[in-house]
Amino acid sequence: MLTLKKVSRHFGGLAAVNNVSFQVQSNQIVGLIGPNGAGKTTLLNLISGLDRATQGEIIFKDLTIQHLMPHRINSLGIARTYQNIRLFSEMSVLENVVVGLHCSGRASLFEAALWLPTYRNEEKHLKDQAMSLLQRLGLEEYASSPADALSYGLQRRVEIARALATHPALLLLDEPTAGMNAAETARLGDLILSLREEGLTVLVIEHDMAFITQVCDQVVVLNFGEVISQGTPEQIKTDDLVVQAYLGTEE
Repeated sequence: MLTLKKVSRHFGGLAAVNNVSFQVQSNQIVGLIGPNGAGKTTLLNLISGLDRATQGEIIFKDLTIQHLMPHRINSLGIARTYQNIRLFSEMSVLENVVVGLHCSGRASLFEAALWLPTYRNEEKHLKDQAMSLLQRLGLEEYASSPADALSYGLQRRVEIARALATHPALLLLDEPTAGMNAAETARLGDLILSLREEGLTVLVIEHDMAFITQVCDQVVVLNFGEVISQGTPEQIKTDDLVVQAYLGTEE
């Protein structure tokens, strides 16, 4: 589904991402791990169009996408969450998810401005879809709450719901368990596994190795912007390069 071929991103003389190549197969969950500053979020920015690769090629469903704008990439079926939560803080939880659904809306600006029946009916339909997503993520009781009134962990789940609202084929998650306790993290893992069963493909940045082991089919390890290892979670945990650069050893 997703192929990166020798992708690099340089900022002046600094190579944030350097000659990165790997694939994400359809209906897989792939983990992207590595130390802070390894280039993980930069790589997600390149895939989602928020940044441009200095060189290399990013292919999604046989289409080269590295020169496309973010909204175009999203329309092709790639959605993402962010390391730093980017919700509309003064809007309700339900309204935040409806925003994600508006990309599939068909009512015109004219119909919206005049509050015509076509627009009203569409808004009701979108709100029903948004509520279904909130129920799926266990957030229905917070539907009318301002997004900034929720805990950090709950806000993470709202952001995931908004990403899912765009009906992606590929979901990019940037540290989705940040701010969650162990029980919340396990529930999120179960949710992601269930989404894979429904056909969703996921690329996830995460530091929690228990979570990576729970959900990932494959893992790509970055260090100083370069891929130093790829394999299953069990293979990664016994790779000497990964242990030295990231996992560490017990005294």
